[in-house]
Amino acid sequence: MKNLFNDYFGFNRQQRNGVFVLVSIVFLLLLLRITYPYFIVADEIVVRDIPVIEKKPDSIISKDTKYKSEEVKQEVPAVFFVFDPNTVTREQLVKLGIKEKTAKRFIKFRTKGFVFKQKEDLKKVYGITPALYAKLEPYILIEPVKKTVTENADKRDNPLAKHEEMITIKSPQSAQRVDLNNADSLQLLSINGIGPSFARRIIKYRGMLGGFLKVDQLKEVYGYTEELFEKTREQFFVSGTEIRKIKISKDDFKTINRHPYFSYELTKSVMQWRKKTIITPTNLREIFNDNELYEKARPYIEFE
Repeated sequence: MKNLFNDYFGFNRQQRNGVFVLVSIVFLLLLLRITYPYFIVADEIVVRDIPVIEKKPDSIISKDTKYKSEEVKQEVPAVFFVFDPNTVTREQLVKLGIKEKTAKRFIKFRTKGFVFKQKEDLKKVYGITPALYAKLEPYILIEPVKKTVTENADKRDNPLAKHEEMITIKSPQSAQRVDLNNADSLQLLSINGIGPSFARRIIKYRGMLGGFLKVDQLKEVYGYTEELFEKTREQFFVSGTEIRKIKISKDDFKTINRHPYFSYELTKSVMQWRKKTIITPTNLREIFNDNELYEKARPYIEFE
């Protein structure tokens, strides 16, 4: 048994020397690993000056942010002074507390030909709120229209004529009347009592009608009260402009129904009658079943 063990695990001299060398190498490597750090001098590490950022407490940061935001939002205080809306400049409007955008719109509104005749006309400018107008109203001073100049040379030599010339002032009430069928929004705004909303409504209703036949039709405009009509009726007139008519036997349902005097049901009845016979003034009056409405609509209808 001992011989068998020696055959498999026994070492000869040469093998024993090899094992000894191998163990020595391993031992040296382990020793080197342990002692190596003690023989190495670490490179000097240079630490540069780094600015220290001092962190502010959250409360201080929030206050700084609040103050900065308040500085941004803070508006320049308004400086009120007497001004004429017909001559005031954009810079002066801004000083009065009017926003830059509104001030530009104000000047543009005026350059298109609009003349401020009374204090309330400022409300017609988009951006002039009731609150802003209340602040400005005490400082508005509209200068009267300049005196008219007599063109007659003989009157210039007449002392009495000169005296009359000096005291003659053109009144805003003597302004020319506005043609309902040809007026644009700017001309409508020149009428006392007509603002941007009513100007748009009048033009829109005129297009739906095909043209005004008489001033009384203003009362058919949405929101145009009897009081407003009485106040403005003398400032309007209706020209002889040719109105646009409905071709009652040819136009489609949508075209006829668009007219203010033709309701949905009335238009539907017209279309049903057209399937049976030609539309005439007689049977159309029957279709309307309302003589007053028929008489209003009759001038806008074209028969075959």
